[in-house]
Amino acid sequence: MREGSARETVVVALYGAGVLVLALILLAIPVRAWAADIDLPVPAAVVYPGQNVLDRGIISARFRVPGASLASYVVERGMLRDKVAARTLLPNKPIMLSDLKSPDVVRAGVPVTIVYREPGLSIAGVGVPLASAGEGQMVRVRNADSGVTISGIVAADGSIEVVN
Repeated sequence: MREGSARETVVVALYGAGVLVLALILLAIPVRAWAADIDLPVPAAVVYPGQNVLDRGIISARFRVPGASLASYVVERGMLRDKVAARTLLPNKPIMLSDLKSPDVVRAGVPVTIVYREPGLSIAGVGVPLASAGEGQMVRVRNADSGVTISGIVAADGSIEVVN
């Protein structure tokens, strides 16, 4: 073994040990989650379930939101269009997307048209929804004529399409 070669081996070993120590130090430092100070739309007054959020008034307030959970919040007014509160919203508190829902198209106990369709056949009748529901949601409905409870999907026009 040459003398230069042994010296190079020692240098490489020291360099490797230095990199290892640096890596261990970096891994020991807790990684802080990124957070952003951002203006979020908040209710100006209490918004009760089923009420339109924009109708109750919206103001802006600054919050520090962790970057990982920013997607859970309403970050602009446009996200509140055609939405109602799914639960009570308090003034000056950020609104989470899970706090909102589409407005109910059918209301529990209010008669609606129920439609059953098959190729070449369409039957319409009157039913009473057992729960309020929005467009595209499944709801149980009692046929007003037969009293039989069936399930259907709420259409945009407020009728319920019976599913098999």
